[in-house]
Amino acid sequence: MASDPKEKLEAETVAAEETESREVYLREGRTLTVTQHGGEDLVEIRGSSGMLEVRIRLTEHGPVLQMESARLQLKATEAVEVEAPALNVRTTEAITMETKGEVKLQAEGEIDIDGKKIHLN
Repeated sequence: MASDPKEKLEAETVAAEETESREVYLREGRTLTVTQHGGEDLVEIRGSSGMLEVRIRLTEHGPVLQMESARLQLKATEAVEVEAPALNVRTTEAITMETKGEVKLQAEGEIDIDGKKIHLN
């Protein structure tokens, strides 16, 4: 048991060295924080209220992206591709898809469409 104040101070210094953080103040009260902790890098943007807007965790398995926003827009001149073992979309409002080209859904398994009312053509 460490009762010597010097030992306690050294232990706190080691813990502080393991976590390094830098903060940049952005417009509209947002902050950008870059933290290194336990072999993982963390990049966060928080709103003026402190609410998380964007988080990127750089892990040993690759980057993990988390976003919370009022609106998300993706625009590409060629294509937007999503490839994953699972894709889940949940909404409490309507989903609208508009296209001048084709829409293709392909599955090696079943495609289930479940709704109160389903309109085709």
